[in-house]
Amino acid sequence: MQIKTGKGNGTISMMVVLAIWSLSLAVDLPGLAVTPIEGSLRSIFPDVTDFKIQLLTVLPNVVIIPFVLLSGKLSETKHKILVITAGTVLYIVAGALSIFSNSLTSLIWLSCLLGAGCGLILPFSTGLIADVFTGKYRTKQMGIISAIGNIALVGATFVVGFLAAKSWHLPFLVYLIPLVSLVLIPFLKKIPESDYDQTSAPAASGDAKDAIKTAPVVVPAVDADGFSTKGQKVSGGFYLGRTVWLLLAYFFFVFATSVPAYYLPNLMPEYHMSTEDVSTVTSIFYLAMFVIGLVVTGTMKVFRKATFILATGMILLGFALFVFTRSLPVYIIASALVGLGNGLAQPIFYTKATQICVSQSKSTLALAYLQVANYVAISLVPVLIGLFESIFSNHTNLFPFIVTGVAVAIVLVFTIIRVDHFVFGIHKQYYE
Repeated sequence: MQIKTGKGNGTISMMVVLAIWSLSLAVDLPGLAVTPIEGSLRSIFPDVTDFKIQLLTVLPNVVIIPFVLLSGKLSETKHKILVITAGTVLYIVAGALSIFSNSLTSLIWLSCLLGAGCGLILPFSTGLIADVFTGKYRTKQMGIISAIGNIALVGATFVVGFLAAKSWHLPFLVYLIPLVSLVLIPFLKKIPESDYDQTSAPAASGDAKDAIKTAPVVVPAVDADGFSTKGQKVSGGFYLGRTVWLLLAYFFFVFATSVPAYYLPNLMPEYHMSTEDVSTVTSIFYLAMFVIGLVVTGTMKVFRKATFILATGMILLGFALFVFTRSLPVYIIASALVGLGNGLAQPIFYTKATQICVSQSKSTLALAYLQVANYVAISLVPVLIGLFESIFSNHTNLFPFIVTGVAVAIVLVFTIIRVDHFVFGIHKQYYE
């Protein structure tokens, strides 16, 4: 079976596509195995502090950031498959050793190794899509890999909970999922060289290389998505203005949609809802992201320029329901709305990231920057919410939802005003 790439009549093998998809299976899992066994770890290791236990969930996400940037830079070399393989092996080794570890200190070090492996893989989960596909085909694939990552997270969450009831060692089995990627990596070598290796231009003479270095960067008047590049300053192969605004917008969307996962466990018990109810509402969020990810191009074809307005509006409505209602069924609807909004916006951000750089060879690095914004946003949720709580002297469980909802309302106004500009604009190439 052959899949269209959007590059003329170009197609690519389904096995190659499956190999690319497989990279998204485990990128959201670091730290997941520890969540259901935190209580058990406190009794198994009674002499360790809570801080050390928290490091098991925090450290992977912290370590991911520098390795994402390293991977993004390495993507500009001829060794993409080597980097992917190294990251996959590190991930699997860290997971396998964690299963047999009996020391919290060793688990902490292994969590760092896990973060390093995940960081090396992350940019390529979207970067290879950017290399191989273009136009609406790229957007569709971005939606699919977003859906795969989210459904893997939902499934893994339930599996980890089941395994944790058997033994505190077993949840770490979830970190062996990249074995699927390891088996499929050889198929990545079948990616056309013109797509896979953007650096394989014929060798130039010394004078020619000097001329290339000193030649001015040629910036097209309009990018491949139909947006004007007039007045855009370029540095290091990136449009500075576009890069800053896109990263800020993505940071905000990730930040806002991460708030429920952080604060629902505190809010829902206040209204006599159980831990199982919290898990259900959280799972619905990821399930909604999975569903919309599969139909993102169809949704864009219907709503066109208003797609980002729709995404932001659904997130705002979700937060309004969290603030003004106290019912579990309504909370499920609210979580679904936030998930649908985030799931619709995410693949569009991925696609737009490929247009913040002048050269296609830097698209994976651009996507690495986007992933950094993602992990920084997630890490700063409690910090920024705590700052606003101090400013307004409000420490109620509902306050994070109120302040975030107000912020989303403000951003909704911006999406309406800037509907024809790069960050929130939707060009017909995305869906036609």
